[in-house]
Amino acid sequence: MTGSNLNDRLKRVGQHISSGQKASRSLPSRYGKLAEAVNGELVHTQSGTFVSVTTVFPATHFHGSVLLEDVIQSETYPLSAFTAKDDPGEVNPANLIFLDTETTGLGGAGTVPFLVGVGKITDDGFEITQYLIPDYTDETGMLETLLEEIDVQATLVTYNGGAFDIPLLRDRVIINRVARDFGSDGHHIDLLHPTRRLFKRRIKDCSLVNAEQQLLGFFRESDTPGYLIPSIYFDWLSTEDSQRLPGVMEHNRLDILSLHFLMAHIHRAFVTEGDSLRAGEDLYSLSRVYRRRSHHDKALKCCDRLKAVQPEMTEEMLFFHAQTLKKVGEWTQAVEMWQQLSSG
Repeated sequence: MTGSNLNDRLKRVGQHISSGQKASRSLPSRYGKLAEAVNGELVHTQSGTFVSVTTVFPATHFHGSVLLEDVIQSETYPLSAFTAKDDPGEVNPANLIFLDTETTGLGGAGTVPFLVGVGKITDDGFEITQYLIPDYTDETGMLETLLEEIDVQATLVTYNGGAFDIPLLRDRVIINRVARDFGSDGHHIDLLHPTRRLFKRRIKDCSLVNAEQQLLGFFRESDTPGYLIPSIYFDWLSTEDSQRLPGVMEHNRLDILSLHFLMAHIHRAFVTEGDSLRAGEDLYSLSRVYRRRSHHDKALKCCDRLKAVQPEMTEEMLFFHAQTLKKVGEWTQAVEMWQQLSSG
């Protein structure tokens, strides 16, 4: 075949191919089966098909002992409540996007986020939308749609997302050659770190499940353990077994809902300067945060409240209280406390 004949044939073939589009394919019946199993709907894009599930929690919904209506607010969140150092910035609750992923592994180039859930505050309560891919080939379409839903000015809220969810999604966006980078021009609030700063001394285990139990009074019933989730998805891919996937969706939903309530719990501790806290260890932790930031009056207020709720303070707490009294110039009280310490 001559070069000219080959070029002519390639041109004729090229007339039947749309640039940048994947070849069309009929969907296997298992796609509809998956959507039905998780009570969702199929979303078709040029880059793939995925299942979308939207759940709205009304303002009358209780999450453990906390009413949703009590944590939905119109006031801005001060970033200082969630950062290690003082931050003058504020966040509008309407701009918050609560995000959590379920993946095929714990990291590495081959890890795929097969389920991504995002939550936001609405006029009706709290809305969660979940994106589930029936197959690996549908990841691009899901990611493109996800990024369309996340405003570039949004503030992302995660739990350990700085180390896992955000880098993973950013990498997958690059690998799938999605036009827009993952992330936003807004802030990212990783609630794991303020949870540790304020509550680790008391609750020890700062996993999200334990934090929601100890801080929100919420206990999951028949929850799908996180370590089983990858194998459940692999079972779907290999055998089309969808029976356990609704449990995975519920696990993801509860993670996102807990993010909202936990953020409000941390915020309230700061805006009330410790008045919302009931445990001595938590008040001690907050007072230490305030003193590291040179807010000695607020630190002393927490110490005084600590003494009221836990009269039998530890030596560490007493010494810290005395040092704080010295910082604000209350020498007489500081000396009395040091004498109490020295007398055993």
